[in-house]
Amino acid sequence: MDKRTGMKIGLLCVLLGVCSAVKIINLKVPSTYLLDQTSKTPDPLILDCEYEVDESEKGFVLKWLLDGQPVYQWIPSKNPFPFQSFKNRVDTSYVVSQEHLHKHRAMAIIKPLANFTGEYMCIVQTYASIDRKSAKLKIIVRESKFDLSYYLNGDGYITVDCHARDISPLPELQIRINYELFETENLKSVQGENGLYNVSISGRIRKDQLESPAMIECLLSIPETNYNKRRSTTYYGFNATETNGASSSLPVPLRTTTSVLATVVTILLIFTSTLL
Repeated sequence: MDKRTGMKIGLLCVLLGVCSAVKIINLKVPSTYLLDQTSKTPDPLILDCEYEVDESEKGFVLKWLLDGQPVYQWIPSKNPFPFQSFKNRVDTSYVVSQEHLHKHRAMAIIKPLANFTGEYMCIVQTYASIDRKSAKLKIIVRESKFDLSYYLNGDGYITVDCHARDISPLPELQIRINYELFETENLKSVQGENGLYNVSISGRIRKDQLESPAMIECLLSIPETNYNKRRSTTYYGFNATETNGASSSLPVPLRTTTSVLATVVTILLIFTSTLL
């Protein structure tokens, strides 16, 4: 059977859904991958595509696509080939199996980028048949900073601020006081040239409406993932020398100072009379 005839049969198989010379039995694509930008040698992101294929099949090829665009291809008689967008980002020496038709089926991504988030599809095909499966993956870039603070305004209101920097994808922020949702302004976000986000929320409450002590929390989460972070602080009430919930030392009362001074004078008089 020549290549052209095989392709025609393969197309007929796809249209009728009756051929099964090659079949994907397990697609291993993690739902999330936490990118550690501080590590010089992070663990590679491994995407694997397990399939069944007869050794007698001709014209076998495996492809990986990201959002419909090819990023990796392997033909057993040739070396793995990463496409331009993944060039220098795939370990082409990675071997997942010693079997001839399975050796380089897995794609080992080295230091993935934030924009590698998307839907990954594995396609395996021969001249006689084709199969494909896909799964979504989110690359999570851990925030470089996540802070919660509060301060007293001159109008008798307390402002609560929460912000995170250099994170991806776009997270959600919530402020809670004593475990109840606190009304805030809409999330403010700015995306930098590196694709990472700086986000913040804030809200105001009258000082006389906030009992002391009060637990103040900020919750950070990335939708459709299990990535969650929390910051908390305790409000103990403000006085003239308090800022951001941290109390500074108060002046010693005047009567205490006077009492100490009188004691020192008395000791000096006794000491002087002894010398005389």
